[in-house]
Amino acid sequence: MPDVPGEVWRVLAGLFGAVVGSFLNVVIWRMPRNESIAFPGSHCPRCNHELSAWENVPVLSWLLLRAKCRKCRMPISVRYPAVELLNAILWVAVVAHFGPGPDAVAYCLFGSAMIAAFAIDWEHYIIPDEVNAFALFVGIGRDLYGAWAGEPAHALLMGWMPRSVAAGILCASAFVGIQILGRGLFRQDAMGDGDVKLARAIGAVLPVHLAGVSFLFAIGVGAVVGSVMLAVASCCGKKQPVGEPVEAAALEPTPWPVLLRCGLLYMTYLDMAPRRAHAVLLRWSGADTLVDGEDDDFQPGPTHIPFGPYMVLGAGLAVVFGQAAVDWYLTTVGWK
Repeated sequence: MPDVPGEVWRVLAGLFGAVVGSFLNVVIWRMPRNESIAFPGSHCPRCNHELSAWENVPVLSWLLLRAKCRKCRMPISVRYPAVELLNAILWVAVVAHFGPGPDAVAYCLFGSAMIAAFAIDWEHYIIPDEVNAFALFVGIGRDLYGAWAGEPAHALLMGWMPRSVAAGILCASAFVGIQILGRGLFRQDAMGDGDVKLARAIGAVLPVHLAGVSFLFAIGVGAVVGSVMLAVASCCGKKQPVGEPVEAAALEPTPWPVLLRCGLLYMTYLDMAPRRAHAVLLRWSGADTLVDGEDDDFQPGPTHIPFGPYMVLGAGLAVVFGQAAVDWYLTTVGWK
């Protein structure tokens, strides 16, 4: 539809983005709690009041209800309209940057997945596999479409491998290497498995050089923000909770065989195998012995900082400023 003005596309992007943002709120609340994101319908998590259509309008309903449930009058978190508004703005910005087309669709979907990953990891210190898998498939799907459409940037490597798959392997391998290095040097886990899978998804969506830049941005932002947070926690006298024997167990480093086997699964995409095969591979890796009961009781201390949110910020910065940063570096060192 080449005759449709750009303003119309941006308005439509904002409207659909807000609706998808409303769904993201469901994902952010239910997925870490192992609840279905489809059933039951939208409801108040406190009194289970089922929301009517007018109570479920993005942003506006929150304002009309004055941030309170219509039935129990309990406050509704500002996170709900914030996520809806943020996703709407993101979709408008993506369409404005890329124009209507397959790139805009891919980056809108990827951006929404990153918002979910950011919010869940920030609060629960986990990134659900479903979120990482969705982002990964967005990248691979866009790449396959580009290869089918004959786009040079998406041409198959060696005539058979999608570039997204190869980039995902490269990025996952880099983060598995960080896991191994951290385990060897510090005798503790330096990177969560969710971060490895998120790196793989970012590599599948972004051009590989921008994916690398995004990780550098993530480290820089994480170092600055993390240092400030630790300094504030120290000044406020925030102490580690006592009497938490489960937390000590949760901090035990991953055994070497499990670490290496899981890394192999992530680098070869075997963790994406069908359910039955995945169960067999999980038992083979030994990872199933680590997850039972630990995550539910884990209480993060003041020195625990999730890296996923910074990876999300790094990916966003790389999309906007990554190419300029690469060009500046190549010019500075005289390679361009």
